[in-house]
Amino acid sequence: MNENTNPAKRREWVKNAAIIFLSIMLVLTFFSNTIMNYSLPEVATEYVQSGTITEKVRGTGTITASDPYNVSISESRVISSVAVKAGDEVKKGDPLFYLEDMESTELMDAEKELNSLILAYQLAVITESMEVGTVSNIEGDRTLSLTQKQQRLQSAISTVDAAQAEYDAATLQVASVNKELGYIGNQVVDTTNEKNAVSNAQKEANSASQSVANAQVEIDRASTDLDAAKGNLENVTAAAENIEKAKQELETATINYNQQKESLSVNQENANQEVERTTAEYNEVNSECEKVEGAYNSWYENNKDTASAEDIAREWQAVETIRASRDNAKAAKENAEAAKKKVDEDLLNAQQQYENAAKMYNDLGGDNAYNNAAMNIENAQKAVNNAEGNLYDKTQEKANRESEKNAKDAAVSNAQQALTDKENNNDNSINKANVSNQLLDAQDRQAKAEINLNKAKEDLAEVQKELLAEINLESQNDAIELQQEKVEKLREKSVGATIDAPVDGIVMNVNKAAGEKTEPEEALAVMQVAGKGFTLVFSATTEQARKLSVGDIAELQNAWYYDNVKATLTSIKPDPDDPAQKKQLTFQIEGDVQSGQSLSLSVGQRSADYELVVPNSAIREDNNGKFILIVESKSSPLGNRYIATRVDVEVVASDDTHTAISAGLYGYEYVITTATKPVEAGKQVRLTD
Repeated sequence: MNENTNPAKRREWVKNAAIIFLSIMLVLTFFSNTIMNYSLPEVATEYVQSGTITEKVRGTGTITASDPYNVSISESRVISSVAVKAGDEVKKGDPLFYLEDMESTELMDAEKELNSLILAYQLAVITESMEVGTVSNIEGDRTLSLTQKQQRLQSAISTVDAAQAEYDAATLQVASVNKELGYIGNQVVDTTNEKNAVSNAQKEANSASQSVANAQVEIDRASTDLDAAKGNLENVTAAAENIEKAKQELETATINYNQQKESLSVNQENANQEVERTTAEYNEVNSECEKVEGAYNSWYENNKDTASAEDIAREWQAVETIRASRDNAKAAKENAEAAKKKVDEDLLNAQQQYENAAKMYNDLGGDNAYNNAAMNIENAQKAVNNAEGNLYDKTQEKANRESEKNAKDAAVSNAQQALTDKENNNDNSINKANVSNQLLDAQDRQAKAEINLNKAKEDLAEVQKELLAEINLESQNDAIELQQEKVEKLREKSVGATIDAPVDGIVMNVNKAAGEKTEPEEALAVMQVAGKGFTLVFSATTEQARKLSVGDIAELQNAWYYDNVKATLTSIKPDPDDPAQKKQLTFQIEGDVQSGQSLSLSVGQRSADYELVVPNSAIREDNNGKFILIVESKSSPLGNRYIATRVDVEVVASDDTHTAISAGLYGYEYVITTATKPVEAGKQVRLTD
């Protein structure tokens, strides 16, 4: 019995053990697969589908004035009251601030400086012992010009040079005669030194001649430079006269235009009212005329067979009367329309004159040319003065070189004469006596030349001293005159002064209140100049900016809020905050906007439809190019497994959120957009619940 049941029990036990083992393995496999799944990267996916790509750059910025104008003054004053507030529209000359009647800090400082200058001038007059006539000439602006001063100084220098040359020649003659006496006594006359002296003197004379020729070349060049400078001065002066004339014509045209607008505005309104009135009267009379004519025609048709000629004439008279009234009303209407047209034409002609004057002024350079005209003339005059001085210097230099040449020529003659005398005179005793007499003459010449040289040097020093003293006093006197003008201008501003609008425009900011003190050149208010445009700036990526061009017209994102607003891209520059990655886009804004408003724009190409579109986050890139990762499903005994599969793509277009691609896809695949961990192609992933 036991033998028969034991095998059965063993089989049952094996069966149960196998079942238990398989169950445990199954459970362990399930849990291991679950644990592994949770260790996989969790990915978010979206369908690859068709869609629209709009390659536009979008941004929001604040509207600012293109060229704001800072209102300032050059002195420190206390503001008594403010005449405007932010947002006010003002005309040029309208008061912005009223100032208290008091001396400014700049006026008091200027008066102190003037007193110091006057004291220094008086001390200089006494210290230098200036003559009354010289001081009178300086204060009366009757002093010598710089060229005349240079001529006087150069004359004294030339006198010194001539005296020095005479002294040097006399000294050389004394030395030569002394040397000659040393050779007397020999029976044979040796003329080697004399011959050498003649040769050396001739070389120096030739060099001096060449120096004179070179000086003449420099004079010719300086004369050419002077002629060019004078020609430039004439051209600059003519240009300044033209811009001054154009500015005066513009100012006159502006005044006439404004006067015409003011006077014609009333006439224009009256003319419009008269046109409306006469038109209404004509319409009323014409309507009445049509009624009378209709009534007559009806009466005539009913009574033409029975009415007498007198009845017909009487009825027709009413028609002619109303027609005459209609003709008069029509004539009055046409006259009113002609009068209105005349008023409009007068205003248009005044505007055209103003625009022509403005164009002419701007064609000549405008305010910049006008403001620079005086400086250009001054610079051109300085160039002429410098050229004249240079020509004078070159002329004096040539004279000096000619004097030197004459001295060298005289030295040649003297050396030649010495050689001749020595060759012709072999009697040593007679020759010695002659040479001794020559020595006495040469020494006398030397002594006189030394006296003249010392006198010339003293005269030169005195001329230099006088000229320097005069120049110093002239400079001090000019400084006093300029400071007096500055004091007078500041004193005029100290009473009843206002700070007026320098241009037409709108007050954007008021930076000072009543009771506050101004600082020199401080921006007291900021104005938006009339006629100036507005700008708006925002940043885009460098990649986005490559798709844009200067001149592109932007679209308004909130266009319903604005009326007749146009935005044009005017510049694309590196963003100062991130020049490597971003570009700064600047737009010119035209239309009914104000500074400080926020505006959202989009600019670029229009929308287009594409078959394959994915989110921007799905695009990946490595050394092999751009690609996406799609999820492919593979079945297994434990369920589906999801594998990331690489698909190489070509980017066709993109916008802020999506990218159009070209790839071997059907258009319904799942593409990975984000992942909790790095994802590699061919690896298993876990889908987001």
